[in-house]
Order: sequence, then structure tokens, then C-alpha cells
Amino acid sequence: MVKLDVVRSANAALANSATKPYVAVVAGGTSGIGESAVRALAATFADRGDREEDVLHVHIVGRNEEAGRKIVAECSEVCPHGVFQFYKGDLSLLKEVDRVCADIIATEQQAASARGAVAKIDFLVTSQGILSLTAEGTAEGLDKVHSLIYYSRMRFVERLLPLLTASPGAGHVVSVLNSSIKEAIILDDLALRNPKNQKLQTAFTQLSSLTNVFYEEIARRNPGRIALCHDYPGYVPTDLASKSNFPWWLKFLITYIIHPLSRPLWVPFEECGQRILFMASPARFPARRPEDAQETTETPLGSVDGIVPAEGMNGVVGSGAYRVGKDSEAISKGKEYEKVRENGTAEKVYQHTMAVFAEIETNGVFKG
Repeated sequence: MVKLDVVRSANAALANSATKPYVAVVAGGTSGIGESAVRALAATFADRGDREEDVLHVHIVGRNEEAGRKIVAECSEVCPHGVFQFYKGDLSLLKEVDRVCADIIATEQQAASARGAVAKIDFLVTSQGILSLTAEGTAEGLDKVHSLIYYSRMRFVERLLPLLTASPGAGHVVSVLNSSIKEAIILDDLALRNPKNQKLQTAFTQLSSLTNVFYEEIARRNPGRIALCHDYPGYVPTDLASKSNFPWWLKFLITYIIHPLSRPLWVPFEECGQRILFMASPARFPARRPEDAQETTETPLGSVDGIVPAEGMNGVVGSGAYRVGKDSEAISKGKEYEKVRENGTAEKVYQHTMAVFAEIETNGVFKG
């Protein structure tokens, strides 16, 4: 386990050494784990600058405008040298993801131009999602849950990639889902169109595994420029169940029985936010080294004693794509790793995902 005081020290070191302003995008940032990441950024970068300098830009994306405005106001008070902006959008729709990303890119390009700098994004967190026991399609032909926890998250990465790879050192990405789950992919039904593959556990396993494989492929295609983490945050007592379409009795069971009984296992929101920010640490989660890269003695941003590079999904230290557990330790390469990636799986997953994006962008709906 990486102790929380070490996490805080690494985050503080990152805040002190990163090129200002540090730019973050948090999708699903108006509640729960996403909100905890926004507040961790504000707390960590507070008082790190002078009155003439913006030390932090945070773009918060979510559905709840009232909550978004409240978070912006409170974080602006905590971090007066930070700039916090809220963007309202239904992130189950890729066209909304595209619209929000275009607005964020334009904002950062304008700000960078005024500074005489290159636009960049240093940190992207995607935590949008819902719980549902029934299928619900979107206007774009995707299942709503599938879109929120996989397609829209990967679309954020794809749309923001030019700015993420422009971050000094490397951009960092976190998807908050369940990296601890045993991998499995149904190759002949990547979009889960077959009803027998739409059971909650089957779908969740598929989408979690697709996240791992897609992230590895992004890291492979962009060596030295981006690092991606699939995070399992542990038992964080969010209100996700109460906002779901679960029957009343199941909501009651979760809210008033399971939650209280699970209190000893809870990961506090403040700790959760700090650990998510820790995944922006180049010292702990570095980008994949290019094949022709020379050994370097340069000290990574956010370096503190006791921090060493983590093992990647593929079992290689510093691979650029990581599965991360609630204790900030990397989850070891599973026994199923090689089998899941047989027969060119990575390329198939990447091409499937990009084909879904292209079809929706061109025709407005995915029919595959």
C-alpha cells in the first residue's frame, strides 16, 4: 500500500513543479468520485502561485448545473489562483462529448495564445456513469450504460489527445471503473448486441476489459507522451445507487443496510480524491518509453522518496498503461492477460472503437 502521506507529498511536489497553469479535465465531476478529484486539485494547488499567475485550470463536466456552479464557487475560494469552469452535457451522447471537448480545447488554446505558449491538458479524469438493471438505448444507437462507462470515456481521450500529448513530460488519464475485475472479451460481439451478452456482470467485465486494451493501445501508439490508468477506487460511499433505476427495495437495501454495514471498508472522499490525483504522478505512473529512448537521470515531476515506477498491465514496469487499486498499488498482470490479447485483440478493439466513433460522427447513429 502507498501510504496516504506519501500520496500527499507526491501531489504537493507535482503542484510545485508542474508547468503553470496545470490543466485538468474532470468528466462526471459534479458528484461522487469525480467531485472528490476536483476538490483534491483545488486543495493541492491552493497557495501555489502569486496574484499574477493562474496555477490551475480545471474544466468540470457534468449534468447537474446547480452542483457544478456550487463546486466552482467553493473551489475558487479554496484555490484563488485557480480557474474553475463548468460545462453542462449529457455524456451518454458522443456528440455532447465532442461539443464539450471542442469548447475546452478552444478555451485552452485562447488562454495559451495569450501567454505565448502551446495549449496543453495535463490530466484527464473520466468517472461518468450510472447504475441500471435494464437496457436503455441512446439516440446514437448505444446502450446508455455502455456509452457512459466506455465509449464516451474513450472519446474524451481521442478528442483531447493532441493536448494531452502536448503536456510537458506526458499527459495523464484516469478512468474510474473497476480495474480489479478478471479480464474477458467477447470478440465476436464487441458492441454487446447479442441479448445473452447484456447481463450486468458480462457487460461490466467486457467494458472494463475493453478499457484496459484500448488504453494499452493508446500508450503504444504515443510512447513518451501519455500515461493511462484504469482505477478501482474501492468502496467510496457515493449516491450512485440512489440515483439509479433500481427498484425501491434495492435502493433501500443499499442505502440503509449495505452502506452502514460496509463503513469499515469505506474510502473517504478526501482520500479518494488525493489518490486519483496521485495517478497524475510521472514518478509513479510514467509514460511508456519510446523504443529508441536513452536512459535518463532526469528527476520526474512529483518525485518523492519511496515512490518508484509502477508495474503496467502487461507486467512491465513503466509500460504507460496501468491497472490501479484502492491503495494506489498497481494490480499485477492477470493469468488471463495473454489469452485476452490473442489474435490481434488490441487492434480489433481499437478499430471497433474508432469505427463506432466514425459512424456516429458521420451518420448520427451506430447500427453495427
